[in-house]
Amino acid sequence: MANPGAAAGVERHGRPRDPENDAAILDAALDLLIERGAAGTSIEAVAQRAGVAKLTVYRRWRAKEDLLMAALEHARAPDMDAPPAGQSIDELVAFVAELLSRPRFRALMARVIGASVDYPKLVSAYTERYLRPRLDALAEIAQQAIDARRFPPDTDPSVIQDILASSIGSVLLQHPEDVTAAQIERRLRILLHHIGYQP
Repeated sequence: MANPGAAAGVERHGRPRDPENDAAILDAALDLLIERGAAGTSIEAVAQRAGVAKLTVYRRWRAKEDLLMAALEHARAPDMDAPPAGQSIDELVAFVAELLSRPRFRALMARVIGASVDYPKLVSAYTERYLRPRLDALAEIAQQAIDARRFPPDTDPSVIQDILASSIGSVLLQHPEDVTAAQIERRLRILLHHIGYQP
């Protein structure tokens, strides 16, 4: 049964939670995840980086996986939300390219993908909470582009979805260092052109 005190923002021992402590802990967890990966991140290291007692972290998150999932959710920015269904393919390509050009985002994605063997729950939660809504929106945008004759009428929307979704892995593998949004966008447009996209 869920702890009612935690839902109300109260620690299990009855003291009110400090939002500043929460933010410091989640920022520290995210930084360490990017720097060291999930395996190299510990609650002790997070507490030290955040400048709080180890017990303060354990009162909020009982396991490292729970803490890392909370840190990933904390990392979400408004401009990283799922694209609106009415967005065009051109706008979507520009959005994906800009997002993938951010070094910190690429580093975070690499760490999340790398955690899939030892921390499958972390990756599953991230996929369901973050990636799945975006992939669903992407499929809808692809179908709208097909209906608008931007692609050949027999185009499978899942192919468009796969091209844009797999671009994350492609950028991580081919461009571990700096890469510009313009370079990524150019590559995505070439791929879409080969399946008949008419901008």
